[in-house]
Amino acid sequence: MNERAMLQRLPKGGDLIREIKRAADAQNMTKGTVQVIGALKRAEISFYRQKDQTYVPRTLEHDVEILAGMGNISLKDGETFVHLHLTLGDESGGCTGGHAMEGCIILAAEAMIREISGPPLHREFDEETGLFLWREPN
Repeated sequence: MNERAMLQRLPKGGDLIREIKRAADAQNMTKGTVQVIGALKRAEISFYRQKDQTYVPRTLEHDVEILAGMGNISLKDGETFVHLHLTLGDESGGCTGGHAMEGCIILAAEAMIREISGPPLHREFDEETGLFLWREPN
């Protein structure tokens, strides 16, 4: 098994999802795992409401720490797709979390992206869940 991993400092002011995607694309990584810690100036997260099959967005317009960020990299419509969940802490010690969306603005962030060898994982729409899930292997 030939796996690669990289540690990446993500740029202040950048968009968290876009910067992870950019880092993966720069190394031609199309299948892997992501871990990230750091701090955000603004967070865009969402919760998937199963009964409606819709994402309920939330915007946090205040400083938060990324206590844990974990996710994966695959392909969706032929492009690198970052699927990331965040646990965020605020200055009161409270926590919240959800599915990371574009619009998370970085103060400081450090990511580890680990490539997984083998054919890429492709996402496709799943009628039953309303989500874009990994295509079943043949």
